[in-house]
Amino acid sequence: MQKQHSVVAGVDMGATHIRFCLQTATGETLHCEKQRTAEVIAPGVVAGIAQMISEQIARYEARCRGLVMGFPALVGKDNRTIISTPNLPLQPEEVHDLAGKLEDALGCPVAFSRDVNLQLSYDVVENHLTQQQVLAAYLGTGMGFAVWMNGAPWTGAHGVAGELGHIPQGDMTQTCACGNPGCLETVCSGLALKRWYEQQPRDFALDALFIHAGEAPFVQALLESAARAIATSINLFDPDAVILGGGVMDMQAFPREQLITLIQKYLRRPLPYQAVRFIAASSSAFNGAQGAATLARCRFLSSR
Repeated sequence: MQKQHSVVAGVDMGATHIRFCLQTATGETLHCEKQRTAEVIAPGVVAGIAQMISEQIARYEARCRGLVMGFPALVGKDNRTIISTPNLPLQPEEVHDLAGKLEDALGCPVAFSRDVNLQLSYDVVENHLTQQQVLAAYLGTGMGFAVWMNGAPWTGAHGVAGELGHIPQGDMTQTCACGNPGCLETVCSGLALKRWYEQQPRDFALDALFIHAGEAPFVQALLESAARAIATSINLFDPDAVILGGGVMDMQAFPREQLITLIQKYLRRPLPYQAVRFIAASSSAFNGAQGAATLARCRFLSSR
């Protein structure tokens, strides 16, 4: 290229894989890739992430103007502090001042986000909902949940809003991974499904669970728990739309319409029952990384 141009980077860091996206100032996606988390961070979190991004920036002869990085973790209101990472193989010393260390390594500003807010940002833009109030429930490993309000993800007073998976509406005899008893995720999550599946030998694969065991009492109870939690959030927030997605909902034969019917059963009438819309989430593996890049573009390039 004749002229160095501006780009932004988005990173969606999971326990197993890291997904990376590079976007131009106009929103064009230049590059997406997925690598194993353990391999990327083997030389250290900062060195590994910086190398992954720098290689692609050099390839496109560009200058990175900002990075937004998402974690399955609690992220502080300042968008720079990682409060806890129960599902990531990171030590406290590795996350201490991680934003500052990445800024030094990359030479651009860095912000952090909960990973579910990245998926939300992608789905909101994809469905032209940026000026509406939107809730999103992503039933995957856990019960991911996020709120879009006033043109951006709503993060609350301390940055940790939207933890629907950790309301005390689960099995009170179980301790959640977060340390509290009886969180919703103890009965309503991919982890809960996996635990149930492994209780005895099955003649079908886990990803075919809804084909062969959709009527099982535990599975029906999981759907009921999800519906009641999502309906509660709708009654509280009165959104224009609700996005439904996540790895569990992407499984074969997942009863999406049954879930929506169950949710509607608990909605306040006549409103929001008559007005709220249900929208299927996009299921691309790179939505979180692309959502991160979109947030980076809005945050770091909107004034340029």
